Amino acid sequence: MQLIADVAHHEVEQLMLAAAEAGAAVDAVGIAAVRYHLAEGGQRVRSRLALHAGASLGLESADAVRLAATVELLHNASLVHDDLQDQESVRRGRPSVWAAFGKDVALCVGDLLLSSAYGALSGFSRPALLPELLRCVHQRTAHVIRGQCAELAGRDRPVTSLAEYEQIVAGKSSALLSLPVELAFIAAGEAAWGPRIWEAARSFGVGYQMVDDLDDVGADAENHTLNAVLLLETLCPADDARSLVRRQARAHLETASVLALTLPAGSGSLLAEYSSRLVLRLQRD
Repeated sequence: MQLIADVAHHEVEQLMLAAAEAGAAVDAVGIAAVRYHLAEGGQRVRSRLALHAGASLGLESADAVRLAATVELLHNASLVHDDLQDQESVRRGRPSVWAAFGKDVALCVGDLLLSSAYGALSGFSRPALLPELLRCVHQRTAHVIRGQCAELAGRDRPVTSLAEYEQIVAGKSSALLSLPVELAFIAAGEAAWGPRIWEAARSFGVGYQMVDDLDDVGADAENHTLNAVLLLETLCPADDARSLVRRQARAHLETASVLALTLPAGSGSLLAEYSSRLVLRLQRD
């Protein structure tokens, strides 16, 4: 099983590069920047969710790979653009794309990765399902963009409530965690499960971001980045703020796990596992 999973992940990486390089000169600076960014790796959580859900629901491996590559390309496009907008000069321990290649190249690279996601999806084996798949991709991409716009607007009008914070985070983080599972269900003819998938992914994304916020308080304060702990520190003492965020994160993650485990054929078990890992991390901290 592990060998099969490793092969599938390798195929996702190959397809991501192939989609980005389609019709382009491989020595172009933009392609060099794409390769640079994708080589950073990361956990590929969205890819793993798509592959796991696809396998659970009996999708053809090649189709599951296409869905995984689509979502990872969208996610990486958002990272390149986020780093540019937030002036983050480091990504996973080395210069981010804009810091290494310049802002103009980074803007183009993000656009190329976004377009490449649709290119990767275009080879899906059942063309009759493409309209529904494409609508879902667009809806979740729009969700991410609205979340990013809301966070940027917060620089001039600070976010003052946890409810508003969660709404922004649900767009920025949860949308592309829901998408890989949603696409697998559409491909399997089970689109009716979409609302349940979104509920689980929304809770997971918010909880996941809160766990990160607990680790990043200092850096986020320096960079004026939205952070749940910093938000609550304007309303209560710092220790109380951290305790409240920890409780809220745990509640969201436990909800995500319960909801994910109600999805058919064990298709949500990996999302539940990720949720449980983060709960254990909160308990250790």
